[in-house]
Amino acid sequence: MNKHADLLIRNITVYTQDSSRSVLQNTDVAVRGDTIAAVGKLEGWTAATVLDGTGKALFPGMQNLHVHIFQSLLKGLGADLNLIAWLQAAPLRGGPAMTASLQRLACRVAAMESLKCGVTTLSDFNYVQHNDELPHACIETMEEVGIRGIYMDCYHDTGLEMNVFPGFIHPADECIRRTDALVRQYADHPLIRIWSGASVPWGTTEHLYRAMADYSGSTGIPYTMHILETEEDNAFTMKHWGTPVVETLEKLGVLTDRLSAVHCVCLKEEEIDAFVRNGVNAVYCPASNAYLGSGIPPVAAMLEQGVNIVMGTDGAASNNSSDMIESLKIGLLLQKVGTRRSDCMTAQNMLDFTTINGAKAAHRPDLGSIEAGKLADMFIFNPAYLRSCPNFDTLATLMYNSSQENVETTLVNGRIVYHKGQFACGLEESAVVAEVEAAMKKFMAEV
Repeated sequence: MNKHADLLIRNITVYTQDSSRSVLQNTDVAVRGDTIAAVGKLEGWTAATVLDGTGKALFPGMQNLHVHIFQSLLKGLGADLNLIAWLQAAPLRGGPAMTASLQRLACRVAAMESLKCGVTTLSDFNYVQHNDELPHACIETMEEVGIRGIYMDCYHDTGLEMNVFPGFIHPADECIRRTDALVRQYADHPLIRIWSGASVPWGTTEHLYRAMADYSGSTGIPYTMHILETEEDNAFTMKHWGTPVVETLEKLGVLTDRLSAVHCVCLKEEEIDAFVRNGVNAVYCPASNAYLGSGIPPVAAMLEQGVNIVMGTDGAASNNSSDMIESLKIGLLLQKVGTRRSDCMTAQNMLDFTTINGAKAAHRPDLGSIEAGKLADMFIFNPAYLRSCPNFDTLATLMYNSSQENVETTLVNGRIVYHKGQFACGLEESAVVAEVEAAMKKFMAEV
């Protein structure tokens, strides 16, 4: 066997996230190209790059399956408002004026912060659909920064009565054609996948629901949408359909294992049953749900009943960051508060949500764990900081008392893209911050 690798990580504790959730002490990991070549005590192996993992831990790269990247430029707008008022104050104020150059800047902020958190897959759910350059600006910037990306092409084909910006509304058939063009253009990209999506129930007609589900059924392309973030969803579907939103979606064939349903704050027990019955994935965005006062989703109950739960930070205008580490702690604590049970969810559950569960929702069996043959998306966690010492349980430390400073190195597709404060793409954090501040002063003066 050829014992040469492109990269070796030596003497590290590996949280494999394999089917047994094995934790391997003082282990080596070899990477060739974009793939994990071997995991174990690798005697005699050599590599061009060798990292010493002594005292550190290696985790699978985390997956953030719900972000609105353009909102990275809108942090703090609409603070202390509920969802509907906040929509007018922040995304519906800034979104209609987004340009390709601003989208690139927003994506740099989100992608760079994500890498600093150990996130290796970033999913942009983009409902700003008034400029055909925006998808490419986002995708090209993900590629530039070196993060794995999912671009979710999001639709409205109605919504004027709920103040959806008219420029975001397009006929259903046009929406599907747009997504299909993106799918074809980026079909062979090593880092980028394209999904489809409907933004909200009050922005979607029956024609669009059916078109989206039919397109997914014929292509296998996953799709996503906001569901029951607040009770407005049910109020709208009861008014227009005569049934609650989950019942409506099940009748239309939208509930499938290719759907990632975002938020699910108001999900009832019988609706959880519908998710289980149809294999629906639920995206938990705890920081956003808390920030907007939307409520605590019944994630502990969904977990108990077998729903595949994944994680999202949501857009940075309702978070106000793309910090997955922060969201993990908030997510755990909210469930304990909501159920008044400290054991309702564990640190291991949250690691599952953002690794192997995310891979399942994305239909990516090549991601989510550290095993030979999987793609090499991983991050090195260093607990040697005041916030996280003493470190008796590294997984608990990651979830409850860590921050971005603990993430020492992030690898995507076998490549070191972030290491000790430096980005392989050459972008400097201070320069990006300065550019954002200057651009947004001008932007806010004009909107």
